[in-house]
Amino acid sequence: MTTDPVWQHAARLRHAGVSRRDHGDRDTDGTGMGVRSGPDVFTGGGEMGERMRAMDWSTTPLGPAEHWPQSLRTVVNLMLTSSFPMFAVWGPELTFLYNDSYRPILGDKPEALGRPFADVWADIWDDLSPLVVRALAGEATYHEDRLLVMERHGYREETYFTFSYSPVRDETDHVAGMFCARTENTARVLAERRLTFQLDLAERLRGLNDPVGITAAAAEAIGRHLGVARAGYGRIDPAGDTVSVDRDWSDSGVGSLAGQSRLLDSFGPALIAELRAGYTLRVDDVTSDPRTTDPHTGRSGPAAAFTGIGARSLLVVPLLKAGKPTAILYLHETEARHWTDTDAALAEDVAERTWAAVERALAEAALRAANKALMRERAAVEAANARLAAEGERLRTLFRQAPGFMCVLRGPDHIFEMANDTYMQLVGRQDLVDRPAREVLPEVEGQGFFELLDRIYASGETFVGRSMPISFQRRPGEPLEERFLTFVYQPIKDEDGRVTGLFVEGSDVTEAKRAEEELQQLNATLEARVAEEVAERERVQVALLQTQKTEALGQMTGGVAHDFNNLLQALSGCLHMIEKRAEGTRIQPLVDAGRQAVDRGAKLVQQLMAFARRQALRPETVDLRDRVLGMSELLNRALRADIRLEIDFAAGLWPVEVDATQLELALLNLVVNARDAMPEGGMLAIRAANVTLTPGAPQAPEGLSGDFVRLSVSDTGTGMAPEVVAKAFDPFFTTKEIGKGSGLGLSQVYGFARHSGGTAWIESEEGYGTAVGLLIRRSGSVPTATAEPAVTEAGASRAGGHLLVVEDDPIVALTVATALEDAGFTITRAATADEALPLLEAGGFDLLFSDVVMPGTMSGVDLARTARRLLPDLPVVLATGYSEEVARATGVMVLPKPYRIDHLVQVLDTLLTDAKQVGMERFAEIPSPPGERVTRRGSSSIPHFPLPTKPSSCIPLTPTLSPLSADRRSACRVSANEVCA
Repeated sequence: MTTDPVWQHAARLRHAGVSRRDHGDRDTDGTGMGVRSGPDVFTGGGEMGERMRAMDWSTTPLGPAEHWPQSLRTVVNLMLTSSFPMFAVWGPELTFLYNDSYRPILGDKPEALGRPFADVWADIWDDLSPLVVRALAGEATYHEDRLLVMERHGYREETYFTFSYSPVRDETDHVAGMFCARTENTARVLAERRLTFQLDLAERLRGLNDPVGITAAAAEAIGRHLGVARAGYGRIDPAGDTVSVDRDWSDSGVGSLAGQSRLLDSFGPALIAELRAGYTLRVDDVTSDPRTTDPHTGRSGPAAAFTGIGARSLLVVPLLKAGKPTAILYLHETEARHWTDTDAALAEDVAERTWAAVERALAEAALRAANKALMRERAAVEAANARLAAEGERLRTLFRQAPGFMCVLRGPDHIFEMANDTYMQLVGRQDLVDRPAREVLPEVEGQGFFELLDRIYASGETFVGRSMPISFQRRPGEPLEERFLTFVYQPIKDEDGRVTGLFVEGSDVTEAKRAEEELQQLNATLEARVAEEVAERERVQVALLQTQKTEALGQMTGGVAHDFNNLLQALSGCLHMIEKRAEGTRIQPLVDAGRQAVDRGAKLVQQLMAFARRQALRPETVDLRDRVLGMSELLNRALRADIRLEIDFAAGLWPVEVDATQLELALLNLVVNARDAMPEGGMLAIRAANVTLTPGAPQAPEGLSGDFVRLSVSDTGTGMAPEVVAKAFDPFFTTKEIGKGSGLGLSQVYGFARHSGGTAWIESEEGYGTAVGLLIRRSGSVPTATAEPAVTEAGASRAGGHLLVVEDDPIVALTVATALEDAGFTITRAATADEALPLLEAGGFDLLFSDVVMPGTMSGVDLARTARRLLPDLPVVLATGYSEEVARATGVMVLPKPYRIDHLVQVLDTLLTDAKQVGMERFAEIPSPPGERVTRRGSSSIPHFPLPTKPSSCIPLTPTLSPLSADRRSACRVSANEVCA
C-alpha cells in the first residue's frame, strides 16, 4: 500500500507536520498542524482545536483527554479536521463537542463546549430527544430540511437543517456516543417558500380587477404566509391625516379593522415620521420600543393606541406617491415578535406587487370606462344612424303600404319617380318607375287626366278631384274597367319656387260609390225589410213562449204526478179488494170499467211526464223495422176497417237509440190521430229511410247534423189549416170534441223526438191529408235480443213472510196492507220512515216495502239505505208515484204507482224466494203483468236533457192493448213503467 502515490504523499505531509511540532512551529498555513501542547487527539481543528487543547477536560464528565478511548479520539479527530459542520456527544451526560464550521449554527448561545447536549439545545430538546434516543439505541437516522424553531439570536425563529444522527461504539462495542454531520438550509427553504408565495400571489392578483379585492387578497395571502394575527391595507386621505381600512384579514383571535378610520398622529410622531419618509416600520414590542413608549411612564402614548386595536407587534410598509404617503400595508401580532429582514423584504415585495396590481386594476377600470364611454358614444351614433335609416325606411314603408294610392311624377313629361303598392294595384302594372305616364297608361289618353297634369305643372296650383270616373286596362287583353277616384295633384317646387314635379295622392272610392247607389236602392225597400224583421221577431217570441210553457208544465208535472198516482193507486187497490170480495157477482163489469179508468189516468200522467221531460227515459238500441212490424197487430186493431195500413221501410235501415216504450207510444198516438182525421176512411202510410245531415245544410232542421232515421206517418185525411199546424205541438191543444182527446198526443211525440236527439215536424194541407215526420238519431251499437221474463205459474207454492209496509197515504196503506194480508203475508204498518226505523232495528222482518216521498226527516230512499246498512240481507222494494229522490236508490227494487196488487204479490213472492235461495247476492228478474216490467234499479230514473247515454241493461217493452171494446180502442193503454237496472 505504501507504494501507492496517494499514501506516499500523505506520509510526506505527516512527516512534515511532525518536524514542525518538534521545532515548536505553529500553524501558519491554516491547516491546523502547527505546534500543539495538548494530547495528540486534538489534531488540527483551527480555533476549536486550540480551545479543546487548552481546555481542562478533567473538570468534565469525559475526564483527561489522554484517558479518552480510541473511538472518541477518532471521532474528535475526524470532526476537527473536517470543514463540514459536525458535532459529537459522548458519555452519560452527552458532553457536547463541535468543530469550527458548526460554531455559526449556535448563534449567540453561551459557551457550549463540554456542556451537556440537553443544556446546549434546551429550547429544541423536545424535538431532538426522540432522535437522540434512537441514535443511542444504535439506529442511524437522516433528516432533510427538518424544521426546528429555535432561539439562538435572542428571539425564536424558523430554521431548517439537513442532518444525520449516527451512533458511535466504544472498544467494548457498546454505543457510547453520537456523531452528527449537518448543514443549515434555512435561507434556501425560506427563499423557496417566498418564491412560491410570490408566484402564487402574482397568479392570484392577475385574475382580479377590483382594487379593494386585490388588497384584500394580498393581505390575506401574506397574513397566512407569515402567520400574523391581522393583515390589511389602509388608505391615507389626500391631506395625510387619516388612515381608513376598507377590508382586512384576521385570524379568529383578533377583531377586524374594516370600516374604521383613525388619525395617523394617534400612533406617535416618531413612527409616523418614518412612514412619511418612506421607511418600512418594524416594531417588535410596542410596550418596550422607545418610539411607542413614554420614557417617563413606560406605557402611555402611542403604545396605548396600538394596544387599543389589539396590536403589540407590527410591521408597516408605506406607499408614497409624489413624496406623500397614500397607503400602507400593515401586519399586526397580538404578542411580541421579532421581524426579520426577510419578513420586511417580503412585505415590501408584496406591497410593491399589490400597488402594481392596484394600479393595473385602476388603469384597466379607467380603460374599461373609456371603452364603455366610447362604445356608448359609438352606439349612440349607430343608433342615431339606425334611427335615421329606420325613419327613412319607415317613411318608404308607409309610402309603399299606404292605403291610398300615391306616386311622384318628375318633370313636364310626368315621369314616374315613385309609386306605392296601392297605385300599382289600381293601374294593374308594376314597371312604372322612370317611364312617362303617357307611355305607361296609354288607355287614359283622351279622358282629360294628362291634360289636367300639364295644366297643374304649368300653373303650380293644387287640384282636388272627387269621385271622378277613370277607365283602366288593369289586365292585358281585358276590356277597360271603370273606377271612381278621389285624389289630389300637389305641385312639388324647388328652392326657387319652380315646379319640378307633381305628388299624386288619393283613394279608390269605387266601392263607396256603388254602396251609395245600393243604399239608395235599399231605402226604397226599407218598409218590406222592416216587416220581415218584425215577423221573425214574433216567431222567436212565439218559440220562447212555447219554451216557457213547456218549462212551467214540467215544474208542475212532478208534483201532480206523485199525488195523482197515489190517488190512482188507492183506486186500483180498492177495485182489487172489491173484486176479491165480490168474486162471481154482477159487479165484475163495474170493476173492469174502474180499472180501465185507472189505466187511462195512468196513461194521462205518463203523457204529461213524457211531454214535460219528467218521465224516466231508458234509451236502448232498437231495430225500427222489427219494432214497428211487431206492433202491426196493435196498429191494425187501433184502425177501422175502412183504413188501409201501408208500411214501407227502406233496405238497410240503421238501428236507432230510443226509449222503446216512448217510441211505441208516439207511433200509436200518430196512428190514432191519423185515424180520427179520416172519418170517411183512407190510407195511412208509415215510412222510414236513412238520412245524413251535414252541418249548416239548408235541409238540416234546427241545426242538426249526423246520421238519422227519418220516420213519417202520413194520412189522406182532412188535413190541417196553417194556424192549426202552428199550434199542433202545444200541450193541451186539440181540435177534437171535449172528452175525445187530451191535447197531449202530439206534444208527447215532439217531446220524445227532442229527447232522442232529433226533432219532429208537420206538413199538412186542408183537404189533402197530413204527414208527421220524426228524425231519430242513429245508434252506434247493434240491437240485442232480450229474454221474456219468467212468470210464476198459477197455484205454485208461495213463500209468505213478515213484511214492514211504510206508506203515509192512509187509503193506499189500508188497501195494500189488507190485500197483502189476504195473500198470506204478515203485515206491520208504519206511516213514516222515522216511525219505521225503530221497528227495523228491532228486527224480525223478511222484507221492507216502502213509499219514497213521506213526511218527516227521512225519505224512503234514506230508509232503504239504512236498512241495507243494518240488515244487508233484507230485501227492499220501493214504490213511488213520482220522485226525483228515486235517482239515489241504486241497487233497490222500484215499483211505479199505480201498480196492481196481484203483480205486487208476485214481485214479493219472487224476492222472498230468491232471498232464501241466494242470500240476496243476486236478484232474479222480476216478472211483470202484461204492460208492466220492474227490474233492479241501478241508475237514475229522472230524465235530464240532453239525452243521457244508454244504460247497458235496459229491457224494451212491447206495449199491449187492454181488453177494451171496439168503440173504446182509442183509449188503449201502453205501459211505460220500465225501470233500467
